[in-house]
Amino acid sequence: MGGYGSTRWNFHTKKETVEDCRALSISDLKREGVLQAGVERSGSWIWRNAYTNEYRASIGYELNTLGRFPYLRLHYTITRWDGNKRDMDYHVRLETTPCNYGGVRWWFICPLVVNGRSCEQRVGKLFLAPGSLYFGCRHCHDLTYRSSQENDKRVNALKRLGPLAILQGMNSGEIDTDKGFKALPPDIWRL
Repeated sequence: MGGYGSTRWNFHTKKETVEDCRALSISDLKREGVLQAGVERSGSWIWRNAYTNEYRASIGYELNTLGRFPYLRLHYTITRWDGNKRDMDYHVRLETTPCNYGGVRWWFICPLVVNGRSCEQRVGKLFLAPGSLYFGCRHCHDLTYRSSQENDKRVNALKRLGPLAILQGMNSGEIDTDKGFKALPPDIWRL
């Protein structure tokens, strides 16, 4: 009992995470001054490695918020694993909702169709999942967050306690030092 391969976990595959995807964010577009009411502009959005500033990918866009139906046109080329290239060109509708103290909040309307049904959800971010052709919301791409896949109840409980409470628990004998040290994350002692 309990030998190598005795559980189903060896066959468990984790979901793709949003951290593994290219993301378009309304807040990033607003922060960079791209998304404004009453404008028509075009340009490109570039993704770079956060540590090395190395170029990773880019996408062309055309923004039109002049008319009654604002949109963001995306155009880019996908290179598949077999080397085939595919040019993508489509519109993503934009929508606004009023804020409590004036102004408006912008939203993407998810352009994907899943199981024959248009999503059309208002979202703040669109993702291009690995192997996908189109940007869409995380629900349509069936994405999750990396942190939700790295859950360990013991570590979370110890993190909630904090370093001082852990030391006090170890001194009083409430926390077994052998098991306690194994469950602690390496950065728990940093204040």
